[in-house]
Amino acid sequence: MTLNFVEIPTAGGGWFKPADVKDAVAFLIEVNSYESQRPTPNGPKDSALCDVTVFKTAESLASHTPEVNKGMRIEQTLLARDLEKVVGNATIVKLDQVPPKRPGAHPAWVWRPVNDASVRKAVIDYAQAREAAVAEAVADAPDFD
Repeated sequence: MTLNFVEIPTAGGGWFKPADVKDAVAFLIEVNSYESQRPTPNGPKDSALCDVTVFKTAESLASHTPEVNKGMRIEQTLLARDLEKVVGNATIVKLDQVPPKRPGAHPAWVWRPVNDASVRKAVIDYAQAREAAVAEAVADAPDFD
């Protein structure tokens, strides 16, 4: 019998803080789950539980050495809602801010698609290499049957 390995989504990766990574070249967001109006101490929030791979610089992208955050909670309203339709899949994006609609409000964080083909290709190459390494490790694992 072949085993199908699946990771259990956990919130061990902390909370996504856009201001800390606003200048990143690209993000690989793998969405594990989405909860609409999840209860929190600060009131209900839309929430996405994701594995967030951050390529902070062009060098980290070229060398395939990103910052990997497993089980990161994204609760900024627009960011979380955009990920609702991506559950079980991945997307390549970058961060941007849009001006507030009313005076005195804070600008909202939003995802923007990565349009630079070389950046998209480098992120896809990283993801494929990572998946190949996992497949190789599973193939090398002992068979106890």
